[in-house]
Amino acid sequence: MMVEMSDPDAQAHFVRDIVTTNEKVQWYWTAQRPTLRILAVETEGLKLVVDFSIWDVGFKQTGPLELSFFVNERLLDKVRYESPGAKHFEKPVPADWLKTDVESTVAISIDKLYTAPQDGAKFGVILTKAGFERR
Repeated sequence: MMVEMSDPDAQAHFVRDIVTTNEKVQWYWTAQRPTLRILAVETEGLKLVVDFSIWDVGFKQTGPLELSFFVNERLLDKVRYESPGAKHFEKPVPADWLKTDVESTVAISIDKLYTAPQDGAKFGVILTKAGFERR
């Protein structure tokens, strides 16, 4: 129920806004609303867990970021991050938001993107893992 970005099959879970590569990596850049598909094997007693980093160079341009965390298009929480660096998010997911017979979507909406000055490419956060864990 957890997608580690270093997993060989991680890209099979990507729906949108995650910058892919053909190389084996430990993390991926995101765009505005990175979204993954994850099958929950149970619905009771789960929490959403996301590990990511806010790039210090990007933070100098964007300032504090507000991230909204969604499960199946429902807003689970909105958090403002006041500093760059490694971040950990976790929050219980209501059991009635999940099903075991279809994949759930996990999305993160990022309020401001870093724009690279050299080519105008836009980046959100550095994603290392996302999914469900037992509480």
